[in-house]
Amino acid sequence: MTAAERVAAERVAIVTGGGQGLGRAYAARLARAGNRVAVVDVAGDAARAAAEAIAADVGADRVSAHEADVTDEERVGAFVGAVVERWGRIDALVNNAGGALLPSAPFDSFDRADWTRVLDVNLTGQWLCARAVVPHMRAAGHGKIVNVSSTMVSKGLPVGLAPYVAAKAGVVGLTRALARELGPDGIRVNAIAPGYIPVETRKTVHTPQAATALRERMKAEQCLPVVGVPDDLCGAVAFLCSPASDFITGQVVNVDGGWAHG
Repeated sequence: MTAAERVAAERVAIVTGGGQGLGRAYAARLARAGNRVAVVDVAGDAARAAAEAIAADVGADRVSAHEADVTDEERVGAFVGAVVERWGRIDALVNNAGGALLPSAPFDSFDRADWTRVLDVNLTGQWLCARAVVPHMRAAGHGKIVNVSSTMVSKGLPVGLAPYVAAKAGVVGLTRALARELGPDGIRVNAIAPGYIPVETRKTVHTPQAATALRERMKAEQCLPVVGVPDDLCGAVAFLCSPASDFITGQVVNVDGGWAHG
């Protein structure tokens, strides 16, 4: 094993929302890239199933599963503590947990509780997770935080997801603020902004007909007229978690087939 391979084998990454959909794909790619990976999900069964699948590929000693709601400060502290106790370090955090959580609807039809829940899981949860891992990264003198925003922020589309778009816009501001504040500590903070990637989730945001119409419309508007799949995002996440991106911070990388550009 080379020195570079030994360093890669020691790195530890946390992926929130890692039990399903895009988060599960990120966790699997990071594990295949040599990282030890902690899969965190509000659905414990999903986290465990994802970890078992990853373990079959890279070994059970290189993956762990954690059940936690990222809006619960105590649970966030608990899984971060468990990761440090097991592996002694945290090199990367992928703040993926989130979602619209609600069927699309006019902005003024949401009540205050709906609005707050969407902002909590998409924005406040990222802040809580970053706050929990940063002391460990700061002590080590390095770290990578990859937040997940959305290209919806660029255009305010689709109509009917105002709380989600607002929260993801907040993620962009949080990313830039943390990059500026944590740079002197050797911590890089970036975000990816995925385009529309159809994935299976516990709760459907669009009807099947609406989802198909949205997928076809966005494909036609992209520079690349293809429907994205989860693996299309994984390379960007792995890159931003790796030493190859050490001179990149405060950036939002659109991974959307050129939709925002178009």
